[in-house]
Amino acid sequence: MIRLFHCDDSNAMRLLVREQFAADGRVEVVGGAAEPRGAVAGAAAAQPDVVLLDLLDPDNADQLVCDLRAAAPGARIVVYSGYPASAARIAHGGADAYVEKSAPFSELQRAVLG
Repeated sequence: MIRLFHCDDSNAMRLLVREQFAADGRVEVVGGAAEPRGAVAGAAAAQPDVVLLDLLDPDNADQLVCDLRAAAPGARIVVYSGYPASAARIAHGGADAYVEKSAPFSELQRAVLG
């Protein structure tokens, strides 16, 4: 089972993703955070297989990806966002995958499952 840590400022989105992956059965959501500092601390504590990262602050996302890499070095980082230009840059700068928030769940699922 893949262990997922989910960073999104929307509690509703974190709950929806948790429910969708729970129904899938191949992914266990092991934690979540609503802000960058909590994301880094939570990922460090959980040591997930995958960090699903909403661009909480697109202007500082490069640094957040670096901090997450240091906190959970074995985790793949999947960025999902409604900011395609920023996300594309970040994906090239260290994230393992990028999915637009408007994409169907199956696309997010493929990115998380690797």
